[in-house]
Amino acid sequence: EFDIFKRVGLNGVFFGESIAGGKLPNLTYMVAHESMASHDRAWKAFSEDAGWLQVKELERYKDTVSHIIKTYLKPTAYSQI
Repeated sequence: EFDIFKRVGLNGVFFGESIAGGKLPNLTYMVAHESMASHDRAWKAFSEDAGWLQVKELERYKDTVSHIIKTYLKPTAYSQI
């Protein structure tokens, strides 16, 4: 999946797996983009990528995405990222 991210321009900053909370399992992907337009293009490319279309049909990954929460952030003046 992460190779596909790179290929389609989803610039990974952080990938994490929740270890506590009421909505487990839960994965978090933080990706960076120059603009909302580049964000939209990259996610569209990801959803149409032949590799992703194959992976999401594998038995071990079927039905693993049940709910997506999108949060858009902008860096603060003191951000190190």
